[in-house]
Amino acid sequence: MREFVVIPLGEILVKEYDRQKIEDAFKKFSCQRETDLENFLVHKAILYENANFGKTYLCIDRKALEKGNFIVLAYFTIAQKSLDVSSLSKNRKRKLLGDHPGRDGLNSVSTYLIGQLGRSDDCTAEELSGQQILNECYYQISRAAKIVGGSVIVLECREHMYEKFYKGQNFIKLYDELNEEGLYTLYKKINFTEYWKK
Repeated sequence: MREFVVIPLGEILVKEYDRQKIEDAFKKFSCQRETDLENFLVHKAILYENANFGKTYLCIDRKALEKGNFIVLAYFTIAQKSLDVSSLSKNRKRKLLGDHPGRDGLNSVSTYLIGQLGRSDDCTAEELSGQQILNECYYQISRAAKIVGGSVIVLECREHMYEKFYKGQNFIKLYDELNEEGLYTLYKKINFTEYWKK
């Protein structure tokens, strides 16, 4: 297992880190199976952070950081999302919303969005598993949930990632079909109280 520390991108940007060093580290992040992850980190992460549109968290190699090197092993981005539930059947609404007051009449609900989540090709699943990255993501979302409530997480992914990873993490398809971008919309309900003990 590889030792890592989770650092919010916003914290890095306001502290006295070398901006060029950060951007260079982002350019070295490689994820050939999902090049969108590379593109987001290099071209959009800082823009989203500065616009307060979403928050990115970086899993940084701890030992390298102690030596002054900045190596991104993985990262995830979280945000808020208003989820359109107007076209869902009553049964699917019930599964998604449980005992939410006025459930059947709702057209949208507030959720937490995992916008990006991925590991560098330079880091193996044995060194840093997808489960570990997800748990770090859940912990950060739990901090918001403790203040404002909420229990539903949504994300979008390609079919192969659903079968390979997210299905085993108990994410459920919101719709049976792929959306216009060729992605499934998935959701998961979480009781965040177990993460509050960290």
